[in-house]
Amino acid sequence: MNPTLVQLNVSAGGIPKVAVASAQVRRDGVAGDWQINRKYHGGPDRAVCLYSNEFYAELAGEGIQLQAGDIGENFTTRGIDLRQLNVGSRLRVGECLIEITKVRIPCKKLNGVHPDLLERIVGRSGWMCRVIEESVVRQGDAITVL
Repeated sequence: MNPTLVQLNVSAGGIPKVAVASAQVRRDGVAGDWQINRKYHGGPDRAVCLYSNEFYAELAGEGIQLQAGDIGENFTTRGIDLRQLNVGSRLRVGECLIEITKVRIPCKKLNGVHPDLLERIVGRSGWMCRVIEESVVRQGDAITVL
């Protein structure tokens, strides 16, 4: 299976995020996406959040039924084992280049999406990334781990 961006997600503030077909991805984040608490969310080193479609399937196997974007990620990937990546890993998503900066520390607001979700995903979080090369990103774009 070729690594793919299966969903691109934004929100005017908070979670869940909703799917959009395309968006400009800039150094300060994805156009149309905003975080209410900018002290802990967003900014250049947290411009893009990644989770995988496979992680959603893993949660479904544990009885937690969620949709892509519910956890608050901007990029929902398929075909990449995000657990094999590290801080400093770079991914080309379409024409955009991002670099992993840190593990995403889940927010307690996740429990509003599903009871005990925060506790269930601690230690299995996604990644936060900075944008190295800005570009429009589209749902269905190929992803290459560099």
